[in-house]
Amino acid sequence: MQSGLRASRLWFPLVGAALALMACGGDDEVNPVDGTSTSTGVGGGGGNGGEGGGDRVAVELQFEGRVGDEVFSCGETYPVGTPSTDVRFDDFRLYIHDVRLRRADGEEVPLSLEQDGLWQFQDVVLLDFEDKSGSCANGTEPTNGLVRGTVPAGEYDGLSFKLGVPFELNHADVSVAPSPLNLSGLFWSWNAGYKFLRVDSISTADDKPFLMHLGSTGCVDGADREVTACDRPNVAEIAFQDVDPLKAKVLVDYAALVSDSDVSASADDTPGCMSGPSDLDCVPLFTHLGIDSTDGSPRADQQSFFRID
Repeated sequence: MQSGLRASRLWFPLVGAALALMACGGDDEVNPVDGTSTSTGVGGGGGNGGEGGGDRVAVELQFEGRVGDEVFSCGETYPVGTPSTDVRFDDFRLYIHDVRLRRADGEEVPLSLEQDGLWQFQDVVLLDFEDKSGSCANGTEPTNGLVRGTVPAGEYDGLSFKLGVPFELNHADVSVAPSPLNLSGLFWSWNAGYKFLRVDSISTADDKPFLMHLGSTGCVDGADREVTACDRPNVAEIAFQDVDPLKAKVLVDYAALVSDSDVSASADDTPGCMSGPSDLDCVPLFTHLGIDSTDGSPRADQQSFFRID
C-alpha cells in the first residue's frame, strides 16, 4: 500500500472524526495541512544526515499492513488471536525511525530521509495503513507504506529500523509539531508522548474493542515540566539480514502480533494494551514486538510483528 504522494501539490487532512474507544481517547482533530512537496528526489536534511560525500542513490523501501496472509483493509473482517475471534479494524498506524541499510561487511548506513513535509520529518516516518473507509473511523484518507531517502551507492544485504519516536522528539508539543508528528490521535496527552503504534480492532460478535497503543511509560518531568527520562522506553529494534532491502517488502502483521492474545476479552479493565507495566494484556504483545515487558528494552530476536515478504 502507498499513497502515490509524488505530486507537486497535495492536501493531507491530518485528522480523523472522533470515535471514543473507552479510556484511551486521543481521536484526531480536523486540521487540514498543505502538503506541498519540495523534494528533488535527493535526500534532504534528515535526522541521520547525508554526510560523507560521494555518489548517493535514491532509495524507496516498501512496507505493507497485513493480517496473516491477507493485505490489511478497513473494509474486511479477519479471524485473529487465541481463541480465534473475528475482528474489524478502526486504526492501523505506526512510527518508525533510525532506518539503516546494511552493507555486506556488516556496516550499517543511515538512510537520509527525504524531507517531504508530510510523512517524514528528520529521521521519523509515519506508516499509515488505514484509509478512513469501512470501519476505520480514526485516521486519514491518505495512506503511506513507503520510506524514501538516499544512501551512498553500493550493495546492501540488510535492513534495520526502530519502532517508535526518538526521545528528543517524543515529548514535544503536538499542537505545533510538524507533520507527521502533529496527529493528536497518535499522542497521549496524559503521558506527554506519542503512541508509537496504534492498532484498534473490534470484535464483530459484540463490538468490544481490543487496543494496542505502544509508547514510552514511566516518564519523569524535570524543570518546566519537560520530560527528562522514561523508565520504560518501549522502543523496538527491528533487524533483517541476508535480504535485498531495495527489493524486499516489509510486512507488518497484526495477526502475528496478537497470535497469543484473546482479543475478545481483556485481562483487566483496559480493553487491550496501553503499555502500562502492570497491564497483563501487554506481555504477549510486547514479546511479538520484540520488547522486554519488564523494563521496556529491545529484544530483537523475539519480534514477529515485522517480517520480510
